[in-house]
Amino acid sequence: MKVFQDLRIQHKCKDCGIRGDGFFCDLPESDLRLFESIKVTKACPKGTMLFVEGQPAAGVYLLCQGKVKISTCSPDGKVIILGIAEPGQMIGLSSVINGVEHETSAETLEMCQVDFIKTDDLMQLIQNNPHACLNAAKQLSRDYHTAYVQICALGLSDSVTDKLAKLFLSWSGNGTGGDGRVQLKNFFTHEEIAEMIGASRETVTRALRFFRERELVTLKGSDLIIHDRRRLRAVIGTRSGYRTDM
Repeated sequence: MKVFQDLRIQHKCKDCGIRGDGFFCDLPESDLRLFESIKVTKACPKGTMLFVEGQPAAGVYLLCQGKVKISTCSPDGKVIILGIAEPGQMIGLSSVINGVEHETSAETLEMCQVDFIKTDDLMQLIQNNPHACLNAAKQLSRDYHTAYVQICALGLSDSVTDKLAKLFLSWSGNGTGGDGRVQLKNFFTHEEIAEMIGASRETVTRALRFFRERELVTLKGSDLIIHDRRRLRAVIGTRSGYRTDM
């Protein structure tokens, strides 16, 4: 086991204290040994591109530690962040299963540990091992649900404040706090938050000021505080008179 800065690399899946429910590698011991024999463990510094949109899918990346930004780019260069992969997720799985080029780009947001599995090895694993096949299906199902929620949030929301409120509420399950108050660590700039909801940086900045003035959300440096989830949820869909184009 090697240590890179604050990252403690785990090479042996059987002895890994990181693996949990929902991880693709949450497998019976015999399947786990086979999985361990086909994976290559890597430590990736912040800013590493695991793959880029349009690149042939040579394999998948199981994220063991860290966070990875998943994004796509329109023909005119507009970037939309589709999600943030967290430990346990298999990145690039749909492209490998479908035998197509990557539809997205994946970039590490911090020092990460990933396990790389070649396409042929993964396909053989899931074809011959029911537990691995089921875990892959669960991963694809979760990805579909996440995409569904995001499309609804973007397509059915009337305002940037609605979209931003829904985004922050979706993050709040990972925070700490009680009685409606949640404190989170924010990894993103205003520009990146804008890319997540399909808005401009300036519009997001105005929406954040709107939240701050009403003591709904405070974003200061890397600290994001939702003062009351109930009040923030109540703002969604209301006609408060706030306009993001002013």
